[in-house]
Amino acid sequence: MYIDTHLHLDEPWLTDEKLRQKTIQDITENKIVTWAQACDLSGYQKIIEWSKMSEYIFPSFGILPWYANEWMDKLDEVARYCEDAIMFGEIGLDEGSSRNTASKKEQEALFEVFLEVAEKNNMIMNCHFRGGLEERGLELLNSYEIKKGIFHHYSGPPKMIEKINDNGHYISYGSSKYVNISKALKGYLAKRVPKVNDDFLIIEIDVLHREEDYKPPSAVIPKILEVLAEAKKTTSEEIETMNQRNVLRMIGDDPKLKEMRDLLS
Repeated sequence: MYIDTHLHLDEPWLTDEKLRQKTIQDITENKIVTWAQACDLSGYQKIIEWSKMSEYIFPSFGILPWYANEWMDKLDEVARYCEDAIMFGEIGLDEGSSRNTASKKEQEALFEVFLEVAEKNNMIMNCHFRGGLEERGLELLNSYEIKKGIFHHYSGPPKMIEKINDNGHYISYGSSKYVNISKALKGYLAKRVPKVNDDFLIIEIDVLHREEDYKPPSAVIPKILEVLAEAKKTTSEEIETMNQRNVLRMIGDDPKLKEMRDLLS
């Protein structure tokens, strides 16, 4: 059984309904425990409905930092959804994306709503830190005593990886781009993946290719394992063992994640 800790089933990443249904079917048939990430509230509501189609899909509530300015007068509403969620993602800080329309102050205000609930309920946080805000993201996670923080496809300075792990936070890597990986991406991973502590490495798909380049999760994950194994100088089996072990540690005895724990037991 595979575990994918970060996959987008919603728009704008997956717009073709036939491919979405094909993906859900593939996840179910191949028993891939999948953490479906939300970009905003409307996407989260759709993910909840899609999760009813497969016992292997688990909805994650998040609002990307790019849209933080749209929520400044609705933070109480965000907090209410946080209380009902089983995990958080995709959330964080980003001043580097061309999609961003929010200020750093607005992004931090939104992120802190998730941090407060995550600290109180000891919840998993799938965090997107980009545009040089990785250090600030780490500061905020530590200030709220977050124990299950994930740096989603960490792209910051390699020298910061040890500090992230020493503070108890996880780092995820993986992408459908690994299926036909470029030399540049291999080099990028070679500078980072070996530095990740084995006890804090987890895998993800993130975004599936669309249309003619589409590959289902069951075809993408083995390639991700192969690429990460090469970077770590180990085997695909060992990378998957790390992933399973680290995810089970994160799940712990969280009552909201009992169904996931039962699937993995």
